[in-house]
Amino acid sequence: MDKYLLALLGEAGASGLAKAFYVRYKTTYFKEAFEDEQSHWSYFRKYRRSILEKPTYYALFIFGILISLLGYNAVKRVVRFVETNAIRFYEKNFVIEGELKKILEEEKKHMNV
Repeated sequence: MDKYLLALLGEAGASGLAKAFYVRYKTTYFKEAFEDEQSHWSYFRKYRRSILEKPTYYALFIFGILISLLGYNAVKRVVRFVETNAIRFYEKNFVIEGELKKILEEEKKHMNV
């Protein structure tokens, strides 16, 4: 599968999760995370588009709302799991320079829930 498609769908899903957590908790941390994930999603749209973007976004938005009902500790675990795997994916599949370096730094910042 194309690495740009996986990154695109990953960022669409991360945007859905961040939006769900922001809707539930209304903190500036989740608002900034949502805005960051939206910008990452836009970055990968330059390289690849897919009809699966919106379904992925909404599926993970609903998943995020359900996870948030389990409490803040569950949210922290999900955020750390998602961000850790996103960082690993980028490091394995892309040359980290320019805009991708900024994206990777923002992903690492999101680990501090």
